[in-house]
Amino acid sequence: MSIVVKVGGALLESPAKAVEEIRRVAKSRTAVVHGGGIQITRMLERMNVACGFIEGLRVTDENTLAAAAAALLGEVHTALVQELRRQGVAAVGMFGVVRASRKVGPWGLVGTDVKADAKALHAILDAGQLPVIPALALGQDSLLNVNGDETAAAVAVALQCEELVFLTDVEGVKDAAGAVIDRSTRPDELLKASFVSGGMIPKLRAVKAAMDGGIGAVRVGRTFFG
Repeated sequence: MSIVVKVGGALLESPAKAVEEIRRVAKSRTAVVHGGGIQITRMLERMNVACGFIEGLRVTDENTLAAAAAALLGEVHTALVQELRRQGVAAVGMFGVVRASRKVGPWGLVGTDVKADAKALHAILDAGQLPVIPALALGQDSLLNVNGDETAAAVAVALQCEELVFLTDVEGVKDAAGAVIDRSTRPDELLKASFVSGGMIPKLRAVKAAMDGGIGAVRVGRTFFG
C-alpha cells in the first residue's frame, strides 16, 4: 500500500506535530511532499521583499525565489527530515526529483507541468525509506517556485499510489454555506463554483490532476474525492 502525503506550511510551524500527523496516515510505502507558504512569507518579510498572489500562486521574481529556496530548503525541509529521523522514521530528503516548465503569464519564476522522477522515488521506497520532497523544482534555466499541491499530485501520479492525502489546517473543502463537503467525484465542478477562492483553487486543480492521472482516492481534510 502506497500513499503520498502533502504537508502545508501551517502544520510545519511545529515539525513534531507535522510528523505526528504524517505517521497517523502513513502506509508501508509513503512519500511526503511539503510546501512552506507561511515560512516563505516570513522569510520575504525578513528580506524586505514584496510580492503578491494571482489565482492562489505567489508571483516570483529572483529575490522571491531566493527567499523561497532559503525558507523551503534551509528551514522547513531540514527541520522536517531531522524530526522524522529523530522519531525513528528513515526519512531521506530528495530535492532535485521534481522538474517543471516555467508558467506562461505574470507569475515570473513559477513552474507548471510538474513531473517527478518515479525511478528515483521508487528506489528510495524499495529500500524501506521515506522520501521527503520540497515544493521547489528544477527548470530549464533556473529553479522554479512550484505549488506544493501541484507537486504532490505529480509525485502521486509518478508513483501511481493508492491514495493522496492533503494534510491541511482547514477542515476540508467547504460549500457555499460554509459546511465541509464530505465526498465529491467532481473537483472540476467545484473549481467553477463562486465560493472557491484563494489557495483552494490550486488545491482543487491538484486534486483534479491527480484523479486525471489515475489516482482513485484523494483526501483534503475531511473531504474525500474518489
